Amino acid sequence: MPKPLIGLSCELKPPDRARDFSSGKEIVVLNREYPQAVERAGGNPWVIPVLDNPGLLRETVLRLDGLILSGGDHVAVAGSEWRRSDTICRKRTAHEQALLQAALDAGLPVLGICRGMQQINAFFGGTLWQDLRAWKPEAASHRKGKRGLRYRHRIVLEEGAEITAWLGTETLEVNSAHLQGVRELGTGLRVVARAEDGVIEALEAPGTAALWGVQWHPERLGDHPAGGELLQQFIARCAGRHVRMTGDLKVG
Repeated sequence: MPKPLIGLSCELKPPDRARDFSSGKEIVVLNREYPQAVERAGGNPWVIPVLDNPGLLRETVLRLDGLILSGGDHVAVAGSEWRRSDTICRKRTAHEQALLQAALDAGLPVLGICRGMQQINAFFGGTLWQDLRAWKPEAASHRKGKRGLRYRHRIVLEEGAEITAWLGTETLEVNSAHLQGVRELGTGLRVVARAEDGVIEALEAPGTAALWGVQWHPERLGDHPAGGELLQQFIARCAGRHVRMTGDLKVG
C-alpha cells in the first residue's frame, strides 16, 4: 500500500537573505531533515513551495493525506510586539494561512513545528511574543547559540491530551530554538504542554479537528519520544485518513 502523502511547507528567503544562491531572486528553502524525518516515520514527503495561486494550492492539498507546517523565520501577526522586522516573511505567513485553511477544509491532519505552531495560533486569532527575551524576561532562554538546537529544556504535558498519549509520558526534555512564543491563545485551541517557565510548548484543537502544534523540532530528535515517536503517531493518523479516502475512491 502506498505511504501517506505528507505535505511540507517551505521557507521563503528574500534576495538580501539568500545572496549566495538566488542571483537576486526569492528562493524557497526547506531543511532536508524534514523530509528525511517524514520518510523514517512512514510517510511520503511532498514539498509545497510558497504559491500565489489559491486554486492550485487547494488542488495540491486535496492530493495530500496530512500537512506539516515547518519552522523558519518569524510569523507576521497583528497585535504582536515587533523587535526584528528583518526576519518577518509576510508572504509566507499569508501563504500558510491559505494553506492551513485549505487543509482544515479538506479534513487533513495538521502538525505545526516551531514556527508552524505559531502560525496555527495566529490563524485562530492568537498573538505572539515577538522575542521572549525582551517581552517575557522571566522566561528561561529558549534559544542558545546560532542554531540553538543542541539546547534542551524540560516540558510538562497535560494529562489526557492526545500528544501526551502519543509520547507516553507527562514530562520529558525537548530541543529548543525559538525567539517567538505563543502569547494569547487562539480561539478554540488548548494548551497541552508548557516549559517550566510557563512558555507554551504544545497545543491542539479539541474536538473533531486533527490539529497539533509543538514548539520544539521533532525532525532533529531522531528516536527520542518527542521526535521519531511523535512523527510516527502523527503519520499513523494520516495513514488512517489515506485508507479511508482510498476506500471511498474504490467504491466510487
